[in-house]
Amino acid sequence: MGREAVALVHWRGAVDEVRALLEAQEIILRGAIRARLARAGISQVSAEDGCLTCIWEGEPLVIELGEREAAKWRDALLKPPPSLAAKLGIGPESRAFVMGDCSDPEFNQALSGLTCQTPDAAQILVAIIQSDSGLATAHATAQEHPDLLLWCVYPKGKNAAPGDTAVRAFLRARGYIDTKSCAVSARLTATRYGRKVSSA
Repeated sequence: MGREAVALVHWRGAVDEVRALLEAQEIILRGAIRARLARAGISQVSAEDGCLTCIWEGEPLVIELGEREAAKWRDALLKPPPSLAAKLGIGPESRAFVMGDCSDPEFNQALSGLTCQTPDAAQILVAIIQSDSGLATAHATAQEHPDLLLWCVYPKGKNAAPGDTAVRAFLRARGYIDTKSCAVSARLTATRYGRKVSSA
């Protein structure tokens, strides 16, 4: 979604001006009032008199955005979020070859029926990165299929190994550039890589 505004917010008995961000999975409030409100807990969304009003897990939230912006936030919150498969660009006409094992139920459900058995039949490569050797295998397969984008899926967090920093450094050093990222689940994230286009 990616909307942002400085607005007067009414939350849990407090009223103050904060920076409010509307993200795909949550509303974030930064400033005198701080909160991260997961979209899954938001209900009864409306826009009236320049205010976005909703209920988050039983508690009312009001953000004074102005008529036009409040309507845009309302419409964005009421629009169903894209599926994980759609975020990854995977579908019946764009199947994925998956490397590595994944025990994450959200990921497996998202890709159910949308994978293929060989990279030659795929339109997208997806690598579950759980080790340095898994990262090397993903790179080798991507090298053999340079026309396919590579999604690397790995654990979130500072202690993840290999984590985001290591994966990015490894692939950038080998001529790849990261072009998109998205959350996969509560414990996994994904980053898309493609070959750098030579300027020569």
